[in-house]
Amino acid sequence: MADHAAQACLAALEQQERLAGLRPVLREKYGKDVVVRMGINSGSVTAGNMGSDKRFQYTVMGDAVNQAARLEPANKDYGTTIIIGETTYEEAKGMIEARLLDKLIVKGKTRPISIYELLARKGQLAPEKQNVVDLYQSALSLHWERKWQEALDCLDRALALDPGDGPSVTMRARIIKFQKNPPPATWGGEHERASKD
Repeated sequence: MADHAAQACLAALEQQERLAGLRPVLREKYGKDVVVRMGINSGSVTAGNMGSDKRFQYTVMGDAVNQAARLEPANKDYGTTIIIGETTYEEAKGMIEARLLDKLIVKGKTRPISIYELLARKGQLAPEKQNVVDLYQSALSLHWERKWQEALDCLDRALALDPGDGPSVTMRARIIKFQKNPPPATWGGEHERASKD
């Protein structure tokens, strides 16, 4: 499909919507909340049967797959459910609403990539959520400029609108640490994730 990145994003949103509808039923029946995190990335991969003549299975391999596998657990850090890579965002941005989360260096890499929280189909983000996203993105830019207090002020306003906004909670804690122990002069705003999980 020419629009594979957008279709992957729309499928992920639909899965999360279906799960939200099932969650109360599953909680009542099994006493557990089911939460699914997703990482989506786009790029060239090798697909097919891999292995030997004794044992093989169909799979995909390549750097783009590894990147997606690193994005999925990063959701835990930001309190999000779907993180997409910058290539996916660039290919799908005409059909989706997304929030720039961070410049992230994943385990095993040295170059930061921009990561995004996938939020909604294009034009379907609630105005209240858009306000939170705008405040977060202002704070993110201010934090890259080392304007710690101004960034905190934006995050506090975002959290006043939505106290459960995971990215704002995460970024606020990070900036408070930076106020006490500023990053080195060579820092360009990137956040290095030490773990694969």
